[in-house]
Amino acid sequence: MSYPLIETIEYKGYNIEVIYDQNADSPDEWGYHDAFIVHDHRMFSVERKGFDPADIFEDLKAGKTLYDGYHIFPLYAYIHSGVALSLGRSSYPFTCNWDTSFAGFVLVKKTKGWSWRKDKAETIAKAIVKEWNCYLSGDVYGYSSEVGSVWGFYGSEGKEEMIKDAKSEIDYEIQKKTKTHFEQLKTWIKNKVPLLKRQAFQYSF
Repeated sequence: MSYPLIETIEYKGYNIEVIYDQNADSPDEWGYHDAFIVHDHRMFSVERKGFDPADIFEDLKAGKTLYDGYHIFPLYAYIHSGVALSLGRSSYPFTCNWDTSFAGFVLVKKTKGWSWRKDKAETIAKAIVKEWNCYLSGDVYGYSSEVGSVWGFYGSEGKEEMIKDAKSEIDYEIQKKTKTHFEQLKTWIKNKVPLLKRQAFQYSF
């Protein structure tokens, strides 16, 4: 299968091909149970056993504490030729009443030292929404080089980190080849291999 090529970066004689990852896993497939979204809409639905959005809405409205072990944040979805998510409706396109729906929540488990405070939990919730938006908009990347390939980097920050990783992998490959090269030369010198053969090997490196 071929993937859309974004750019090719030349680095120390190697080519790093930056590619869109069209088979990326959704954040819901990561199996994470302490922070997640639920949403129920005919065009965008994310289910989680025991956390039905309609039940959560009714319980909150009634003042029940069924989900008291979680911080709960309303989740809005702008659905128009795609899906975009937000925790609020303060900016466009989520100010659009026609295409924006409130049909979900982000839940973050109250855990000491991680998300006990509401502001900490909100930061986590925003990060989850950001990951989902990257996935929903196709903002997920991979790379391929002569050394290897890796997939599943979300967003522009993930893309930058991915390129750093690719360059580090190439640096390691060069270091490994250089070490092998000089070890071979030392062995040949020790065994008195003719100079012409050693030179040919050296020029081929």
